Amino acid sequence: DRLEQVMKITPLESGQWQRVDRATADVFTGAAVNIFTIAGGRVLMLILTGKVTTVLGGASTGKFSVDPTTGTTMDICAAGGSATDEEGTLYGMTGLVATAMIKGSSGGCAVMANPIVVDIGSITFTGGNVTGSASFQCWWRPLDDGATLVAA
Repeated sequence: DRLEQVMKITPLESGQWQRVDRATADVFTGAAVNIFTIAGGRVLMLILTGKVTTVLGGASTGKFSVDPTTGTTMDICAAGGSATDEEGTLYGMTGLVATAMIKGSSGGCAVMANPIVVDIGSITFTGGNVTGSASFQCWWRPLDDGATLVAA
């Protein structure tokens, strides 16, 4: 399994991976919302997850993208999901760009098997224009000296 291989090379316990939490907010606006900001250089993103904290008021798809300071915005997963998501629904992605965002039940969700290199800029979430809110979490490590990833 690819994730196990990555974890063996640089395990979370080694202190090389860092976790950043983004507080719950209304990100279901119908437009891209910045959820994390990268500065100072490239980072390697190992896990990116979301959690619905207030039930969605209607059907909504969602996707994660990167919006680099230099270059073109790129989806890092295709849009996924289609039903009203209950509080506790988890979002994830495989790390394969063409694969849809994964929507898990309140009990669990798959995480990335393929880490993604992200350059200076923003990681965004785009959800449908419905009521509801979500929080997000990212596990990452710097690839360049001085690189940081913080909640937006």
